Parts: sequence; structure tokens; C-alpha cells
Amino acid sequence: MEVRIEHGISGAEIAVSRGDAIVIVDAIRASTTYVTAFASGADRIIPCSSRKHLAEKYEDYPNSLKCGERLCKKIEGYDLGSSPVEMSNTDLTGKVLLSSTTNGSRMVVACRDSPLVVMGGFCNASSVAEFLKDRNRDISIICSGRLGEEVIEDNLCGEFIKHLLVSSSKTFSLSKEEIEEECLVSPSYEMLSSAGLEEDFEKCMSFDSHSLVPVFDGEAFILL
Repeated sequence: MEVRIEHGISGAEIAVSRGDAIVIVDAIRASTTYVTAFASGADRIIPCSSRKHLAEKYEDYPNSLKCGERLCKKIEGYDLGSSPVEMSNTDLTGKVLLSSTTNGSRMVVACRDSPLVVMGGFCNASSVAEFLKDRNRDISIICSGRLGEEVIEDNLCGEFIKHLLVSSSKTFSLSKEEIEEECLVSPSYEMLSSAGLEEDFEKCMSFDSHSLVPVFDGEAFILL
């Protein structure tokens, strides 16, 4: 098993061309938002590459919830944004969610032809690693980044998940407190803070707070 870290849409395309299993990492916030939505009872989460794509999917799922953000703010007219705190406070039992986010949902659509795609963040890192260890596939961890640029939280989360997959040592190069300190200087945190969403950051930094692993079935994330 070889584990690589790739970045952005171009990295996703390379990983798909190799036939790798893929972990999508959008640590702040889509990875945590999706996991938290499943913890709140969601049945399916359909990532959409754009608002237009979401509108097309809504025709197939007229009882679904429209979820999405641009620059951390809920898209006007949508039911929900992309906030893990919001998801944790909402009863989503049996609901289908259509999701359009600035970075993460677009990355999933770019990876849709991979044989296996899961969503990973700090919140479920250990469970993702355990899920993949016995799959007998090379793995690419795709760091979504922000608006085409790499961000520290995705890079660190990618390295953390890779460590869990390949290292015999239980100790990562940084402590969880040091990881959080590094992520506090990210533009992603600055944007969350300016939007008054610091509680979302705390959710995103809650290591292994969930054991759920969202798995992509070609159209939607589900729980196996």
C-alpha cells in the first residue's frame, strides 16, 4: 500500500488516473460538516460542483435540503449553510442533503470516478485510517485547499491521516495542541472568525470526536 498526498483539482485528477482510493480532506469545514450531518441522522449527502449543479439535483430530490456556503456564509435561499455546529443542532433524520461548498464538494465531484472515496478530517481521522487499512489499495489523500491555494489545516490533516496509515509510531510530529495553534493562523480561521463562527473551528479541531466514515457511492456520501 502506497499513500500519497495530493493537492487540489489537479491532484485529484492524478489520483483518479492511478485508480487510487481517495480521502477528501477539507478540514475547515466540509469534512467535519459532512460527518456531523451524518451524526445528526442524514441519510445521504450529495456533493455538487456548483449552485447550478445543485439546482439540477434538486429536481431529482425535491424533498432534499439545500446546503451550501460561499466565503463561510450560507447561500441565500438555502436551508442550511456548511456549519458543523448548525448540523449538530439540526435533526436531519432520514434527510437527503445537497451540498455546494467553496472547496470540498467540488473536490468530491472531481474524484467521482475513483473506485473508493471517503471524507476525512481531524474529527474522524483514526476511523478513516482503520477503514482503509484493509482495502488493499494505494491511497491518495487530497487536500482541498482554499480557492486553489494550499492551506495549513488540510496539509496537516493529510499528514496526520497518512501517519495513522503508515507509521508504526503512535506519536505524530506535532501534538494536537500544536496542530490547533498552527491552524489558528490559517486564512480559513480568519474567515470563520470574521463571520463569528469560532465554534465551528472548535468542532473541526475535535480529534476523533466521531467514528463515522462517509463513503461515496458514485452520487452521494452514505454510511456503510
